[in-house]
Amino acid sequence: MRVFAVSGVHHSGKTTTIEHLIRELVGRGYSVGTVKSVHRERFSIDRAGTNTDRHRTAGATAVAARSDAQTAIMWSGRLDYEEILRLYDTDWVIIEGAHREAYPRIVAAGTEHHIEQRFDGSTFLICGAVAQRLDSWRGVPVMDATTRAKEVVDLLERSVPEYDRPKEGQAVQRTLEPGPEERFEVEVRVDGEELHLAPFVQDFVSRTVLGMLSSLKGYKPGSEFTIEIRRF
Repeated sequence: MRVFAVSGVHHSGKTTTIEHLIRELVGRGYSVGTVKSVHRERFSIDRAGTNTDRHRTAGATAVAARSDAQTAIMWSGRLDYEEILRLYDTDWVIIEGAHREAYPRIVAAGTEHHIEQRFDGSTFLICGAVAQRLDSWRGVPVMDATTRAKEVVDLLERSVPEYDRPKEGQAVQRTLEPGPEERFEVEVRVDGEELHLAPFVQDFVSRTVLGMLSSLKGYKPGSEFTIEIRRF
């Protein structure tokens, strides 16, 4: 499973971007799940007085409503994203919102000011109406998913790593605060031109390469090394 967030201020095009990405991903044969953040105080998908509401009011922690067309499971209280993701088994999960979490991020924006409000070190792409004026912003590519969904999903396939699913009972908090663990910097150039790699992509590439090298004779931990790939 691979997970990423689409974040943006109100009316920035988040839902429209997600709609186009879902269609393109499904068209490629992937299964897709989504998580929608709702910023309304005491919001409930249930209605007061229904049988399921009566179950919850009586003290049930989880209530499922099952019909011929749908099954809805409602949990009391606010689950964090890691708890929600434990329930998913799709190829991709798209979280709408989650701008304070360290998931790989697409920022949806109509203006540069909108970008500033949601841009962080996890951002690998910017979508939305701002793409009518910009091709890139601070080295991050800008594309309109409504007209270039294929290219956006191509980038997703290259950039979003496999989700590190927590083990049962393991509490994991993904935040943007830097931790004490070792960090890496990767530079990739194609025909002399440097490619932008989001921090999480640099870390993913580094740990993959280091894992490969650690099994080779002659490699010593902490050594400096260079990898050069030529195509013939």
